[in-house]
Amino acid sequence: MTRRLRAPIALMLCLMGALLLAAPQAGAQEGFVAQIREVSFDSGGLTRLVVSLAGPGVETVDLGSGDVTVTENGRPVGDVEVAEFHETGTRAVAVALLMDVSASTLGAPSEAAKQAARSFVSSLPPTVRVALIAFADEARLVQGFTTDRGRILDSISTLALSQGTALHDAVAIAADELTRQFNAQRNIVIFSDGFDVGSQTTLAEAVAAVERADAATTTVLLAGSQLDESSLRALADAEVGGEFVRVSDAAQLQAAFERLAQAITYQWTVTYPGADRESADLDLGVTVSVAGVTFTDSSVVLNRRGAVGPPPLTLVEEKPLLGLFANSLGLILGIAAAFIGVLMFLIVILQGPAGKTEERALQRRLRMYSRTERVKEKEKEERSGGALSGSAFGRKAVEMVEKLPWSEKFTEKLQKEIDRAAWPLRSSEFILITIGGVLGGSLIGLLLFQRVYWGVMLAVVGGFIPRLLLARRIGKRTTDFLGQLPDTLQLLAGSLQAGYGFMQALDTVAREALPPTSSEFARVLAETRLGLPIERALEDMADRVGGDDFKWVVLAINIQRQVGGNLAQLLVTVADTLREREQVRRQIKVLSAEGRLSAVVLIALPFLLFGYLTLVNPEYMGQLTEATIGKILIVVATVLIGVGALWMRKIIKIDV
Repeated sequence: MTRRLRAPIALMLCLMGALLLAAPQAGAQEGFVAQIREVSFDSGGLTRLVVSLAGPGVETVDLGSGDVTVTENGRPVGDVEVAEFHETGTRAVAVALLMDVSASTLGAPSEAAKQAARSFVSSLPPTVRVALIAFADEARLVQGFTTDRGRILDSISTLALSQGTALHDAVAIAADELTRQFNAQRNIVIFSDGFDVGSQTTLAEAVAAVERADAATTTVLLAGSQLDESSLRALADAEVGGEFVRVSDAAQLQAAFERLAQAITYQWTVTYPGADRESADLDLGVTVSVAGVTFTDSSVVLNRRGAVGPPPLTLVEEKPLLGLFANSLGLILGIAAAFIGVLMFLIVILQGPAGKTEERALQRRLRMYSRTERVKEKEKEERSGGALSGSAFGRKAVEMVEKLPWSEKFTEKLQKEIDRAAWPLRSSEFILITIGGVLGGSLIGLLLFQRVYWGVMLAVVGGFIPRLLLARRIGKRTTDFLGQLPDTLQLLAGSLQAGYGFMQALDTVAREALPPTSSEFARVLAETRLGLPIERALEDMADRVGGDDFKWVVLAINIQRQVGGNLAQLLVTVADTLREREQVRRQIKVLSAEGRLSAVVLIALPFLLFGYLTLVNPEYMGQLTEATIGKILIVVATVLIGVGALWMRKIIKIDV
């Protein structure tokens, strides 16, 4: 070989060696993808980037702080820390999978898409929550968010084709479902082979929904005869981390879904302290070095340093057993069941068997005075004729409650309160209703709201409602009786002045007065006719009705009957006094109306505001209700509101 040929040959060998060395790097760069999927800030200036990697051998990659370089507006930043996203446990991942089931995908495209979707779902980490939405002539939520891979895979296999392509409606549904996934990384994956047909939602509204849900959107377009890349690209560009992918056959479709599964599975959180608070926008760049090869990605975001809250809180895992209720249908069914339950509860309490109310109440009062065979028979009849004893199931339930070791003093006190309310119930029946309220409240809280603390809170409310209704009934009946008392005494005095005896005067009141006065005086007459002294019957009536006014009236009547005197004149004087007291009482009620209204507003306002914010911005309120410290604060606030309510009640309640 001549010297003239040696130089060209050497040069060619060098070039070939350089190409051989560069070929693996080029292949690696082409097969690997690094992407910024999420950018967030906190009030202290700490910046968090979520970076994903996808490509051959990504499962062996272990990034460290020395493998990642971050730049802001072209300037490198320091103090970069790197941690695996799924291992930090601070946030969950939610993926809404949107599948095009229009007639244009009939045949091989549909089967290829289903197979790719099944592989995609199976490749995701077990903690990732997936929802399936299908769209054709209409968009529908096939399966809500769940970590049960079997349910998602079965739903994909059963997808049926139809006409139309309501893509934008499907995006709106996905965004709405994702907003309920508090403190989660939100992702939307769309498969389609054409353009939108038949949606009620416009493209602009769909893009706005994606931005509102803060969801990284990946759109996979299977090339066909009718394409609309612009709308799919607009959805992908709506948020950081979005990507538009166009494929032409089943193999590329499978590869695209596999790469997307890797991008969601292999993510790292890159954090560093950011000092730039002046720039309106930040041009963030990330360079990742893997096996000597570098991959870069960049994104321009708004500079929100100093204008955001603390880092996101931990997402509560979904309860698989309660997944059937975690959708709109479950919510509607739960509300309907609660409404029917409350309605039946009120019917049972407020309506008893016709013609039995007064008889049962009278027999209960007579038990302490007589134990004749007739009364014992009445008691036996009453056990089988209570308000809840109209069926075999009701009788069995009441008997089970009666067998429990209740305190006799407690049941007697409860029975006395029920008699004061004139409800056709026994104490055991009322206890059964209270137990039903506790169980119903706990079930509503656990099944409808899927939270243990909601179950406990509603169980307490369900057990308290019967007592509240009983107290309100007693208060209303006492108020009505005392309001009628001056006219009742006037009628009683007029009957005595007309020459009637005292018992005849009582009978006149029982026939002429309005309820509850008429029923109470009728009971007094019945008890005296069965042998109870009139003085004792009136004292029992005063205890049953309540209120100091009538107790004074009974005391005056009993003293007058013992020492003698003009009873009619005494009753007229007492009636005039009670009218003046009632007038003063009403004046005080008017003057304290503003204070009582203010108390109601102050007590109700926190609950109304909490409910309103939960409806309009559930993600914002989720930071309070999903965190342990937030739950503790809710309990403390509720206790303080209760203490304040009692305090205000003491202030505005004035005795006359």
